[in-house]
Amino acid sequence: MRYTRPSFLIVLISFTAFLFSSSIASAQWTNRYSKLDDFGHHVYLEEHELPILAYGPTDPAPAPDGKHLAFAARGWVWNLNLETGDAIRLTKGPGIDARPRWSPDGNKLTLVRDEGRNTAIIVLDLKSGKETRIDTPAIELDPEFSANGEWLYYSSGISGSINVRRRNLATGVDEQLTDLRQVERNSRSLAGGTSLMYLHGLGANRVLRIKDMQSGSDTIALAQTLTYHFTADAHPDQRLIVYSAPIDNDYHLWTMDLDDPRAKHRLTEGHPFALTPAFSADGNQVFFVELDENRQFRLMRMDTYGGAPEQVLIKNWELGEASGNLKIQVSDTSGKPTTARVSIVREDGFPVAFHEDATYADPQTGRHYFYVEGESEFNLPIGNYEISAVRGPLTPVVKSTISVEENTSKEANLSISPIWDASAAGYVSADHHVHLNGDGHHRAKHKDALRAMAGEDLDLLAPMSWNRWERRIDASILGKETIQDGRIVVQSQEVRSHFHGHVSLLGVDKPYSPWFWGPTNPKLGDPDRSNGEVVDFADRMDGFTTYVHPIESDSDPFEQLASGPIPIELISDAVLADRIGLEMVCAWTSPLGNSEVWYRLLNIGNPVAAMSGTDMWVDFHRTMAAGTGRNYVRLDGKEITSRSVLEAAMAGKGFVTTGPALLFRVGGEAQPGDVIGSGRQNWTATLASTNDIDIVELVVNGKVVETFKGIKAGETLEYQGEIVLPEGGWIAIRAYTSELKEDTWPTMHARPFAHTSPIWIESIGSTDPDSREKAAADLIRAIDASESIAKRAYGEIEMNRMMNRFEEARKKLRGMMD
Repeated sequence: MRYTRPSFLIVLISFTAFLFSSSIASAQWTNRYSKLDDFGHHVYLEEHELPILAYGPTDPAPAPDGKHLAFAARGWVWNLNLETGDAIRLTKGPGIDARPRWSPDGNKLTLVRDEGRNTAIIVLDLKSGKETRIDTPAIELDPEFSANGEWLYYSSGISGSINVRRRNLATGVDEQLTDLRQVERNSRSLAGGTSLMYLHGLGANRVLRIKDMQSGSDTIALAQTLTYHFTADAHPDQRLIVYSAPIDNDYHLWTMDLDDPRAKHRLTEGHPFALTPAFSADGNQVFFVELDENRQFRLMRMDTYGGAPEQVLIKNWELGEASGNLKIQVSDTSGKPTTARVSIVREDGFPVAFHEDATYADPQTGRHYFYVEGESEFNLPIGNYEISAVRGPLTPVVKSTISVEENTSKEANLSISPIWDASAAGYVSADHHVHLNGDGHHRAKHKDALRAMAGEDLDLLAPMSWNRWERRIDASILGKETIQDGRIVVQSQEVRSHFHGHVSLLGVDKPYSPWFWGPTNPKLGDPDRSNGEVVDFADRMDGFTTYVHPIESDSDPFEQLASGPIPIELISDAVLADRIGLEMVCAWTSPLGNSEVWYRLLNIGNPVAAMSGTDMWVDFHRTMAAGTGRNYVRLDGKEITSRSVLEAAMAGKGFVTTGPALLFRVGGEAQPGDVIGSGRQNWTATLASTNDIDIVELVVNGKVVETFKGIKAGETLEYQGEIVLPEGGWIAIRAYTSELKEDTWPTMHARPFAHTSPIWIESIGSTDPDSREKAAADLIRAIDASESIAKRAYGEIEMNRMMNRFEEARKKLRGMMD
């Protein structure tokens, strides 16, 4: 799970600002929509606050007449006749329309239109079909009519923060109503028409607030922590609200009397995923949506006082224009059906949603995608469609353009061929850091991860169970393994000690506790804790610890230590641990910046494992694909198991990558993880990539000793040469693009990059004296900076465990400088 490391000034402020407002301007992914001044991690904003594209119904909005209900599905807004089950499409076009709300007289609908880089508010006159647009260069969200229909409440980011505004629909007068940080949205008019309820989300806190439009008072009605589906609706006649709030992985519906909030009435039982509740016009029922087994939303309703929920069936979808069928078949080079990542877009930019599983959006390019298992058939409005298919980062994108015609069926056959076959070369692939669930819209299970793995040609995936403070996401399945068709999902843990640095635990079946701590978190016990305890726990459990998403910037972090670019305890833990990993490749961080830390650790003789993870979420809507960051490792004849893959990664038997394949041999036989003699040696390397690669560098003891010309997309090239190796240390090779790129499909990382693990000279852990001394001096400086930052953050609190580890690591490093 992603976070931003604070400088010594930032750590003195609250956790909420720490987590969300630090700059990630130099990170590998920034933002697609207009940037907000008070958000660092725009991915959370874009994932949790913006509309989604789903095939099934979302965002139910019962009409004032009690007979109809508006909802969003497939990118459009529909009007459902609750008596007949007929749904009529009200909007069309390439934008994704969502979150409809009715005017009090039932003559208008207002909604959000997401156009891929911007969102706008639309007011639709249902009689004339005329659309009125409210838009700024910033994000607009969640419109709501006032009780008398004269005003339109909505949220806008025009101020640099998402604030609630209102517009007089007759005069056009527009004014800002709130001035809080980060997110104010989901406005609802309360009974009586003089008050407005809205959601305020600031970092760890999400609260429902009541703004009295007459007195101007603004008070908190209900508070939650880190609950991204915490949405609510107001009863039409009473001061009663219904809201969706979580218990661990579940989302339940609750009602609460605003005048007597001592007790909340839970409406749902069991393990539901009940979202976006809305009262019926008479207030006697609550409509909401939940997921079925295929992660498709279905429309539900239940009595306001509780009882068994029932599904609201949509019997007929009235598209309002001619349609035809499109059948897609995906195969490998032998003609065998295969699972692939597929994207379908109409010529006007309209993205197609998937009816068999979740629909995702690539946050880098905005491209929507899903996973087709061999074949699937779609009913679509007539028009020309482009179908794109890939299977992992080493298959070029295959495209086909098909014209869908009225009442006809067309076929698109796509054959996928990799430019490098990992299995034939003796490698297996692994993504050691993803998350199964993280408050996304598409609650996931291992079977869902396996489908994505098949579509990305990935052999092993390690989802991390993690915490949202008091919630334990996927805690109950820690250690669970699921194997299907030779692919393995193994549930692991991420310990999110925000200030100290996030670490993953691989190969454990019992959780480390506490799951979080630090100076910016609530003090729930003895604050004297250290990530070193997590490392020791992993050793006792025969597990493995990796520092995840460590360095954000491409620049050398050792040149800016005072600002805290390195996780506080990473260096001391890496110096002291017998075995530890560093996530060299991650969707959010810089492989070049990570390399600077890794090289210095290797140069003191610590064989720190180069690990790779995407840090994506299988349940998110806007997320890069699993395996965007991956390890390729050699098992040397061993059976593929979660243990054998982990051991090979720990031993450095391969390479990490965001796309390219990079093989390396020295002396004819030695490969990454092996040992070679010093002196004159021949070497060879093979590079294959579906993206242009312009830099290839041979690295010895952290220094680039030779640079080579790269390759064009789709090419494979063999490099060879001769080098005189020093008496100690290591050699490796890396390849990457010199500039960040917006569209790198089939990968989803802005910088295609690959780096082999080291081949050691003479023995594993050998060193070159000069390189060791310089590295040790730099690492001591880094520990000194961490200690200074930690003291400022903790103030008078004694952190003896951490401070003792700092000193122990310094002592060990000083011994290397004698």
